[in-house]
Amino acid sequence: MDPIKVFIGTEEAQTLPTEVLKYSIRRRTANPVEFHLLRDIPLKLNKKMYTGFSFFRFAIPQFCDYKGKAIYLDADMVVLGDIAELYSLPFAGKGALARPCPPASWYTSAMVLDCALLKHWDIFKWETLINAGVASYKGTLWGETSGLTYQDFAPLPEYWNHLDTFDATTKNIHYTNVPRQPWKTPGHPFAAVFLKELKAAMQEGVVAEADVKKEIASGHIYADILKDVETQ
Repeated sequence: MDPIKVFIGTEEAQTLPTEVLKYSIRRRTANPVEFHLLRDIPLKLNKKMYTGFSFFRFAIPQFCDYKGKAIYLDADMVVLGDIAELYSLPFAGKGALARPCPPASWYTSAMVLDCALLKHWDIFKWETLINAGVASYKGTLWGETSGLTYQDFAPLPEYWNHLDTFDATTKNIHYTNVPRQPWKTPGHPFAAVFLKELKAAMQEGVVAEADVKKEIASGHIYADILKDVETQ
């Protein structure tokens, strides 16, 4: 069985949530999973990316030689379903699946890609077009008519990208409120989902307490997170 390719958009400040995300995926699937971190791609966009990795997601088909399938996820997520289910969703004739954002956009923070149908995805060519004003950075990121990914998407079920929402149907919780992300500050209404996952990862030795303390010292994680993990 070929591994499921999962690409994660991340950066230095997201080191801990990235490891928790990877752990959450591995513990819920029997399938082999191959992780790739999208970081530090040398782009020279004249538009500031929303995060340090926002545009890198569109490089995935090229990194896969435009063959096979792949999943993209932002680092600030916890997967609560079997990633094999996400990987096996039908594409409905499109090259990508993403959650619709009405009236005419898409949340591209979680995607399943059929790389063979996305041979026009080339971020280095797109960089030139966006810098020249021929296409929109925002439109490309959101799959809008002003962008370069327009008409590439079919709907992904909402529960595979629940935005700061958690209920019995949630298969992937996405912490989109950046200042309130549950590793940055206490008080998120669904912080327990992340904290329990972190606790399980630490108990299994996937995440070391020393690494958490290092992230606290770096200012990436709030100071009392270990105390809050203990209460879970």
